[in-house]
Amino acid sequence: MKYTMLFTKMLCISCLLMVMGIGITGCSDDDDELQVGYGYAQFKLYKRASYEKSDMTRSAVDKLESLGEAQKMKIVLLNNDDGTEVVQTVGLGATSSADAEFGLRSEKLQLLAGEYTVVGFYLYKIDGYELAQILSGEPTEKTVLRVVDGGLTQQDITVNVVEGGSIKIILKKDINTRAATDAPGTGAYLFQDIKYVNIAIRNTFLGGANISLNKIPVKYTEKVEKEGEKVYQYAVSVCDSLISLRAGTYQIVSYTLLDRSEKLLERINNSSVAPNSFVVEDNKTTEAYVPVYLKEASAKLKDYQALKLIWEALGGPDWKYSGENYAYGTNWDFDKEMDMWGEQPGVDINNEGRVEILNLGAFGPKGKVPEAIGQLTELKILTLGTHNDQVGENIFETLGGGELTGAKLEMVRGDYYNKFLKKDIRSQFSEPLQLGFELQGKEIEKPIGIRAGISPKDVTPGRKTNGITGIDKSLGKLTKLQQLFIANGNFADFDQGTDLSKLVNLTDVELYNCPEMKRLPEALFTLKNIQLLNIANNPQITSDNFYDDLDKLAKGSSKEALQMLYLTNNKLKKLPQSFSNFKKLGKLDCTNNQLTEIPALGSDINLVQLTMDHNKIKEIPDNFCGYEDVETFSFSNNELTELPNIFDASSVYVMSSVDFSSNKISSIKGADDGTFKGINVSTLSLGNNRLKTFPSILFEKNSPITTLNLSGNAMEEFPDGSLKEGSKVYLLQTLDLTNNRLTKLPKEFNATRVPYLYGIDLSNNRFEKFPTGPLNVDHLTVFGLRNQRDEEGNRTVSDWPTGISMCPSLRALYLGGNDFRKITDTISSRIYIFEIKDNPNISIDISSVCAYIKAGYYQLIYDRSQDIRGCDYLELE
Repeated sequence: MKYTMLFTKMLCISCLLMVMGIGITGCSDDDDELQVGYGYAQFKLYKRASYEKSDMTRSAVDKLESLGEAQKMKIVLLNNDDGTEVVQTVGLGATSSADAEFGLRSEKLQLLAGEYTVVGFYLYKIDGYELAQILSGEPTEKTVLRVVDGGLTQQDITVNVVEGGSIKIILKKDINTRAATDAPGTGAYLFQDIKYVNIAIRNTFLGGANISLNKIPVKYTEKVEKEGEKVYQYAVSVCDSLISLRAGTYQIVSYTLLDRSEKLLERINNSSVAPNSFVVEDNKTTEAYVPVYLKEASAKLKDYQALKLIWEALGGPDWKYSGENYAYGTNWDFDKEMDMWGEQPGVDINNEGRVEILNLGAFGPKGKVPEAIGQLTELKILTLGTHNDQVGENIFETLGGGELTGAKLEMVRGDYYNKFLKKDIRSQFSEPLQLGFELQGKEIEKPIGIRAGISPKDVTPGRKTNGITGIDKSLGKLTKLQQLFIANGNFADFDQGTDLSKLVNLTDVELYNCPEMKRLPEALFTLKNIQLLNIANNPQITSDNFYDDLDKLAKGSSKEALQMLYLTNNKLKKLPQSFSNFKKLGKLDCTNNQLTEIPALGSDINLVQLTMDHNKIKEIPDNFCGYEDVETFSFSNNELTELPNIFDASSVYVMSSVDFSSNKISSIKGADDGTFKGINVSTLSLGNNRLKTFPSILFEKNSPITTLNLSGNAMEEFPDGSLKEGSKVYLLQTLDLTNNRLTKLPKEFNATRVPYLYGIDLSNNRFEKFPTGPLNVDHLTVFGLRNQRDEEGNRTVSDWPTGISMCPSLRALYLGGNDFRKITDTISSRIYIFEIKDNPNISIDISSVCAYIKAGYYQLIYDRSQDIRGCDYLELE
């Protein structure tokens, strides 16, 4: 045995030296200082297979599995100058266990300067408290090293170690065109969903059992290749950790792909894996590519091919995005791997990679949507323009992927109403009273469009943002479609032969601002489950044609499903009686049409939100609709002459708001004969009408009104006793009586009848004396009495209400435009908004609030020419 031969050789040398009287010596570098006449020797161990030079040593036993196993080395040297044998054990090390395979370095060994021959070495590993020998070796040829006085000599030693290297696993897509149904790549998942992989490999030379590499984590990484100015995008998934293997050629046998939760995505077995091998070389890292098959005929890749066909058919190369959710001018990009074609702006895909949402209008597409649209069989939302295109902020682009939940559906359905139609009639109240709402914590809601600065000119009918002319009849294949929006283009009708009757999931349809559409499409009437229909901004359709088409709709397949109908900005002169078929209709908008009359739909049509503003309606039928579920009811800017007797103060639910402002109302139907039933509403606006006398009948019939607008009526009388009757008068909190001709308030207008009055504005009336009744109300916070004038325009109020500063809750007092003179009252700091401008003869001392004015806690609204004393901080002439 080699072991025995090496031991015998070394033993003979030792015995010979002892006979000659020569001792065995040696020392390591543990001494603190190098002794004179000594130097250092250091040994570097390398794997023989990867050593670039000729082998310097040979092992006496079998190979090591890993060079890193060696932790100690006993080196046997012969001093060539005096024949002394040196035997010394030194430690071995490397910067890391991985680096050990590329070489080990011994501790420095201190030797007498001179020439030494390497006889052999022993390698050990530490086993508890003992050293276990794992290998011995000797030079294949004479190996001599010279130790220099005070210097360091290094000597390489090669060790017979099993050859091995490392691999980096890289998942790389392989798009195949094989049509066989059993071809790999049909898995319904996204490449980026792969988080782990189990791989079975086989050493093609050694054979034997497969080697299993399990739960290898991989990280999705997108990369680009540049060729000139062209950039191509692709993606791989890479394992950051290296895996050690014996040197040799390996074949990938099978693999399993797992997602984040280690759920199976796809398993590729022996028969499906194309020949794919990699070579592991000693002390080298090999990139091992694992093919992830993507079948070109799979549903998701067919979707992406359809996207490209749609893009090409609609002038895709010239697209420029003009919305708010992506950079201006953004276009689709197909210079990337096919499975990445679904990653486009305006496109959302589901967890299986299928296209679910397609928003095209904001890119300026032109032409006809091609037959390829029929491939997108998982499509749920298709928008070829929407009501948002002219103003930005496309609600569909903010939905994201995933399930179209009820919350998302509600966002979409409420978008048009919230952005363009929704109003808070409290915004009609005077500025002081609007401040009162804010002080109450009841902020006035404005339509989203108004908050965003949208004006009527931004949604001009006839203005186009795209050039889509039509849609191929394959649209009828999209049986999962839930929402279809077409707007602001050249769409006139669906293709002849289009059958939409199978689109049973389609609930929301918008045909908005389609200037080329002269009639509503016939295919629309075959849809069975329309719940929302927006056909606003189509004034090009004549009144007669629109009437006929709406009549068809009301008699069509969706008559029992329709819940929301928007007809804004059209030329409708009347509504069909057949609207009574819409039993589920809850939201109806006919703003800005030419309606002169409306049909009696019946009490079983329970509307929730009704908007009939800006028409020419003269009368509302008694049996117009049911009112049990009404939240908002608006007929502003029409030609009504009397307040209809269609409500009932004793009904179950309180309506949020009713708006009859800007009509010609001069009376209340049923007031004279005692049949008026009152109104069960919280906020009522009768502003800008012709009511000459305060409508006390509202309170006599127990209407629970908290907020009432009667401004701009030229009202002359608010008689005593107007608030004497009725059990709900005490609920009144805000009253706007501005711009009338009132000279006084009724005697009972005090804390007893209106104990919760928060704000009242009597500005622009004809009061001759300061009405002090409201000042006794503990909750009064805002009071307005501006610009009191008689019929000839003379100022009428000059008497100051002494003690007004004692009002406990008063915070805002507006008294501008009157004729107040010398005021001796102390001004209260609790009234922190105080308007006295346009009182030319006023003389007032405000020293009590000057410090608050200076600190910014008090707002005094005044004229610089007025006689205001006690505060040098003010800018006065």
